[in-house]
Amino acid sequence: MFYELYLRSFCDGNGDGIGDFIGAERKLDYLADLGIEGIWLLPILHSPSYHGYSVIDFFSVNPIYGTLKDLRNFLASAHKLDLKVILDLPMNHTSPNHEWFLKALDGEKPYRDWYLFLKDEQWLKARRHWDGEQVWTNYSGQWVYTLFGPGSPDLNYESSSLWQQMKEVLTFWLSVGFDGFRFDAAKHIFDFSLEKGICEYQHSRNIAFWKEMTAHCRSISPNSIFVSEVWDDAQIVDLYSTIFGIGFNFPLAEDLKTSVATRDPELLVKSLRTDLNRYFRSKRSYESGIFLTNHDMSRLVSAMDGDKELSLLAMSVLLSLPGVPFFYYGEELGMEGVYNAYFNEEQLEPFLWFENGYGPGQTEWKALGKNHPHSGRSLEAQKAVDGSYFERIRAILEFRKNNSWLRLATIRGLRRRENLVILRVVGESRNAFIYHNLGKKRVALEDVSSLQIINGSLSRYRGKRYLGGFSSAIEVTK
Repeated sequence: MFYELYLRSFCDGNGDGIGDFIGAERKLDYLADLGIEGIWLLPILHSPSYHGYSVIDFFSVNPIYGTLKDLRNFLASAHKLDLKVILDLPMNHTSPNHEWFLKALDGEKPYRDWYLFLKDEQWLKARRHWDGEQVWTNYSGQWVYTLFGPGSPDLNYESSSLWQQMKEVLTFWLSVGFDGFRFDAAKHIFDFSLEKGICEYQHSRNIAFWKEMTAHCRSISPNSIFVSEVWDDAQIVDLYSTIFGIGFNFPLAEDLKTSVATRDPELLVKSLRTDLNRYFRSKRSYESGIFLTNHDMSRLVSAMDGDKELSLLAMSVLLSLPGVPFFYYGEELGMEGVYNAYFNEEQLEPFLWFENGYGPGQTEWKALGKNHPHSGRSLEAQKAVDGSYFERIRAILEFRKNNSWLRLATIRGLRRRENLVILRVVGESRNAFIYHNLGKKRVALEDVSSLQIINGSLSRYRGKRYLGGFSSAIEVTK
């Protein structure tokens, strides 16, 4: 299970209000105690942007987070706790302030070839795949391809020398101590047709690129971990994920949240059959990265319109499924935040360690719009209350840690009885029936011998076992 960590908002180690490597290192025990086995570190390379996805230098860390030595210490401490750490590496584009781009504007080789400059006026008619926005930006009279906006000029991988340069980047970060990478915008390496002058995904060329890059990494570190970000249909996701080994399952995230938010057990059954279809078969070419939220989505409680019982149910469903779970920082507190593509900060708010919003390690880089002090949402406040949201989330996380066999399990049965969804899963060493009640009222469970609650409540009445509303349980069999 991986913890998606936004360093700026996590823990401040030097008192400047911004999260950093030293602060995060001090909280590694906290993550290990949650049952976390790996950390997905959002971009920490030198960048002018708060999110870090527009890079100034691929060979240095952002100085607001500390030094390269601080990073090495963080990674070494994580490894002592058996925590793997993967780096979110944005290889599709750079910042306009990157030295490569500035030299490219001056016409210097090979940098000029590392970006895509306008060669045909007709290309200006091209529009972005998903929202119709223009994709060319004028920098002092020179038009450059910028799929993700003027702050992120795309790298042009038509240049073979750029491929070699990026191999050097990968080599460097593996040598620093990372266990692998989460590759941002994996399907966008080749997404503009020079022949047609339009935005067009070239999946076969992208696959060839990633095959070469991942093979290079494995030649250095054979056990490298790779996770691909590909928002697309299942068939396209399969193409990429087979190369990387783990692919984020975006359809599952959306369908699972919708089915729980609308309390629709039939939709949950249909989505599991569709989005986890490969887990109904014993042989799989890759693993699903299963998740509910990330930095590009609204937080879970907000997605459930503030209903924490539904949020807990959604989390218990997710963590009972096969695949590799990814858990977004702050979700254990029930933090809120609504994603806005044009003002992407609300779901990135500081982790609230203290109830008054201040204290050693508390980050303060931005105002708290949703997760206010004295709201009872802080870790400090929730640790002092039995049955708090944090305590219940921690119990669900502990369930997953104690049942890590579920990661490679196969789904052999899936059915529903009114509001009750029942899965039968089979692993190498054990089997289990998993029950999820999407209704408000308790439901009777027939022919069960020993049950363990995952979330919610269990009761007995006149010799029958009942699963409470919005509750989940597991019956492990040998």
